[in-house]
Amino acid sequence: MGFWVGRLAIALGLVVPMLLATPGGAETKCQFAKVANLPIKMEGNQPLVEGSVNGHPVQFLIDTGSFATLLFSDAAEKLGLHLTAIQGATVFGVGGESQVMMTSLDTLTLDQASVHNLRLMVTGTHKSKKDDPVKIAGVIGEDILRRFDVEMDFAHEQIFLYEARDCDDVDLLPWTGAYTVVDFPPVSTTHTHISPQILINGETVRGDLDSGAYYSTLTKEKAASLGITPESPGVTSGGSAWGIGARQEAVWVGKFDSFTIGDETIRHPKLRFGDIFKHATVTWTGSRLPSQVLETQMLLGADFLRAHHVLIAHSQNKLYLSYIGGPVFQTAPPPQAPTGADTKDGVATAPQSDQPPGR
Repeated sequence: MGFWVGRLAIALGLVVPMLLATPGGAETKCQFAKVANLPIKMEGNQPLVEGSVNGHPVQFLIDTGSFATLLFSDAAEKLGLHLTAIQGATVFGVGGESQVMMTSLDTLTLDQASVHNLRLMVTGTHKSKKDDPVKIAGVIGEDILRRFDVEMDFAHEQIFLYEARDCDDVDLLPWTGAYTVVDFPPVSTTHTHISPQILINGETVRGDLDSGAYYSTLTKEKAASLGITPESPGVTSGGSAWGIGARQEAVWVGKFDSFTIGDETIRHPKLRFGDIFKHATVTWTGSRLPSQVLETQMLLGADFLRAHHVLIAHSQNKLYLSYIGGPVFQTAPPPQAPTGADTKDGVATAPQSDQPPGR
């Protein structure tokens, strides 16, 4: 645990990146070591980890879709933290933009690891009521997660962190069974998302793996290019989508011909779609037209992750996926699971016509 505490301190403090061995190592030289076991609690489709801020018990959302680890502004206010505005700093997401502030923490604890005298970004809100106690205080984002290879086993409410050395050409799958592998561009300060290539109706779609997204959702623009609009026959309302911005956006559910990622294909899936990045725009000086900030065409959310055992191998820029059962895409809200229940069995969703095959 001491090693994990030290590594967490480095990651949270953003002092130095994780040291990886020189590329090109052979399989006999590969060192793939588990450095942390991070128990999570699935509340609906939210993977939460226990922690504390300055001694106050809170939870953090594990969010591969967030480029940074941050606190929500409403949580920071309730925790009595002093906030400093950063002029001109804005983040964008579902629901539009949100201003950025900074705060200083005496202590941040995740599981059994603590970091002291830490500065964190503060933005967005978790939509809690004014008098409610702080529950979900913020997110653990890719600035920390990309320093590890991350195994996500939502079915058993576990996340494992690994360090890999000299493993470029080695299968890193830490479990047994059928799987598929998908490449993604390296995650960095300039490319902050895990973006595996996916195909919908045989057409390339840029998908971002986003464990902080409650549902997988296609953009309305991309759905239209695939021939599905809110007015198409058989399309139904899917409620609303919201995120770090203040606005909510209408979502619909439509039936597509196929969805493919790696060797896994679903025939005739029902997918949610909406204008989820409608307000994630900026108007540059000299122009009267707003420009889209985000290039994402589909969020692969927690519903997708719940149906798979996943290894995000940042060290190789590869995504290992094993389908474990159940619908891949949820089109109806999951019911409230009883305390201590295995929530993977309590998902209420429209059935898919095919289950994806293994590799």
